[in-house]
Amino acid sequence: MRLGRPEEVSVWGCVLIGGRSRRMGAPKHLLQQDGQTWIERTATILGRKVEQVVIAGAGDLPASLAQALRVDDAPELAGPLAGILAAFRAYPQVSWLVAACDLPDMEEEALQWLLDCRRPGVAAIMPELAGDGRIEPLLAYYDQSCRRLLEELAAGGHRRMSRLQAAGGVWTPRPPQHLQSSWRNVNTPEDLADAPATSGNPIEG
Repeated sequence: MRLGRPEEVSVWGCVLIGGRSRRMGAPKHLLQQDGQTWIERTATILGRKVEQVVIAGAGDLPASLAQALRVDDAPELAGPLAGILAAFRAYPQVSWLVAACDLPDMEEEALQWLLDCRRPGVAAIMPELAGDGRIEPLLAYYDQSCRRLLEELAAGGHRRMSRLQAAGGVWTPRPPQHLQSSWRNVNTPEDLADAPATSGNPIEG
């Protein structure tokens, strides 16, 4: 299959909901903020920047997303790689903006920044926020050409997306400071109390 330049290939959005949410005690994608579930908010924001949104992983969805495109996690894998690679396998003709469902402060401007970072030869854009070598794979851009790297990761028995950091073509730029809150993820009730979500309103289960 011929791979196009970044600006020539359609970009779709993938929302990851496959986590078990053990530490939160409830499915994170169904937590509510301003009367809207996190997955609805994430899908809406992604939908403003991409041609189509796909939901990866198992779990109930709100009625508003009943007709959404879905893919099951790759059965031989676990963690975020299972959802991301499943999306690539189901729709190999596109590139992806990937977002986890537990980013309540994610903003459209951060997605545009990722898109603006695209360059020929760049297979993935996985931001590094703190300058400490830790990259952010769950609000990131994966070019159509990245499927090869993901398949190699899976074939090698690796599950951590961070292993892509050493691969050629993976870029880890630092987002502007005013956008970095978009990468704040929430895993526990205590995380919710650490900093206010974008709306400033309580999150309800």
